[in-house]
Amino acid sequence: MLPLCGRSFNRPRKGEAMLLQSTRARLATQLQRHEGKVLNGRGNHVPYRDSEGFLTIGYGHNLDASPVTGLRPHIGLTEEEATALLMSDIRKAEAALFKAVPWAANLTPPRQAVLVNMAFNLGIGSHERHTGLLGFREMLRFLDLADYHMAAREMLASRWAIQVGQRAEELAQQMEHGAWLS
Repeated sequence: MLPLCGRSFNRPRKGEAMLLQSTRARLATQLQRHEGKVLNGRGNHVPYRDSEGFLTIGYGHNLDASPVTGLRPHIGLTEEEATALLMSDIRKAEAALFKAVPWAANLTPPRQAVLVNMAFNLGIGSHERHTGLLGFREMLRFLDLADYHMAAREMLASRWAIQVGQRAEELAQQMEHGAWLS
């Protein structure tokens, strides 16, 4: 469980791959746009069911998988709390990515951000079960070969792309061209 207030972010261990701070900030803005939010009449983030039926709060934080201690659903989270929770979730997705796919540290920051965005949305998953980001085996193979055009095509030829629509289109372009679109 994550505590509601006073959250100290997990700092990377010495020698651990991580996103640049500027990349993380751009990714946070991108995820805020992709994930959206549900606010109550006071402007606080309140729990809702996402498109897959998971109880969610803030910017895509899955409460079913990672409850927030001290959360009062009718009051919700302030913008500051929701943003702190997002940054914590980004760090977790980032750590999972670089642990599972260490060579991703060699990609450009916009391409790294695509992978963290996908891990945030899908979870890191597993190669064997074809789940989460690691379920995109062909995309990862093409990335490892620096064939960004084919990696982007693999992203779009997926059930995930159908589910998330424009998000997949944007991330595929970012992957192919190695540059932020917005």
